[in-house]
Amino acid sequence: MPNLKDMERQSGLLRLLLYLLEGDSYVVKLLHYHDIPNNQLMRSINQLLKLELIVSKPDTSTFPQRKMLSLTEKGKKVARKLREINDMLKQG
Repeated sequence: MPNLKDMERQSGLLRLLLYLLEGDSYVVKLLHYHDIPNNQLMRSINQLLKLELIVSKPDTSTFPQRKMLSLTEKGKKVARKLREINDMLKQG
């Protein structure tokens, strides 16, 4: 089972969790507007899927279909803790 050691190897994974805490997002939007290189972003998405922290749902209302990423309940809990840690670090 993956753990923190596995997560720290993946660049952008933690930032992606914090980003998705603000709301669901299409993969294509993340590819165009996020500051994580595309190949790293896709590896981060795959790792988060394996950890069951996010889910990917096809949006059949668009053509071509787009994938919507959402945090799972477990993912929301983890992301909230990360945000709490991030906020503490910002305070100094």
